Amino acid sequence: METTQWLVTLTFRVTVNGVMSKDDSVEAGLEQLKMGLCSGGDLPMEASVRRITNIVEEEPVFGVKW
Repeated sequence: METTQWLVTLTFRVTVNGVMSKDDSVEAGLEQLKMGLCSGGDLPMEASVRRITNIVEEEPVFGVKW
């Protein structure tokens, strides 16, 4: 019996200030996300879920999407 696979995409929204580049903003955003998760604070988030029927035809599971 085949196991059903799901692709869960979580989108967290944070605002960063005082950075000049996209790479720096990603780093600052990740740090802010870590701090928010550790403190138990509320973080704006969206979740989307879809069933993976044929992983070869689906978008890559890993990677950075800008």
